[in-house]
Amino acid sequence: METTVDKLEAMFLKSEADLEYIEKRLRLDFINSTAENGSPAEENPALLLENLAAIKAKHAALCSQVKEIAAAQKESMDSIRNNLGSVMELIQHFQQTTDVEVQPLTQSEQQAAELLVSAVSQTTREVPSDAAASANSSH
Repeated sequence: METTVDKLEAMFLKSEADLEYIEKRLRLDFINSTAENGSPAEENPALLLENLAAIKAKHAALCSQVKEIAAAQKESMDSIRNNLGSVMELIQHFQQTTDVEVQPLTQSEQQAAELLVSAVSQTTREVPSDAAASANSSH
């Protein structure tokens, strides 16, 4: 899940750079077109620039939402990890304080536990600070 968030953030950063390039190119083309043809400022390139500004605003909102989702995901995984740790401690406490003998885990239970541990460790990696810093600096 974390890699998906990283990929989305990278795609948003690239699209933002592409939008900035398009905006600069349209302005240059508009200036050249106006100078060559003597066309009025109300022609289509100006409207395109306005639409581009609206698209950039939507893009910034989506980037913000991606960051919020990543933070919520991290918070959820931290909560799961803490709860799992508490349950394991509680089980160990009960095993130590009671005379009940606990059967060892079956092979499928052991595999499920290992899969859970690996899934939690994979999804709790933080978003690289370079990507977050570049996203913040480009706004």
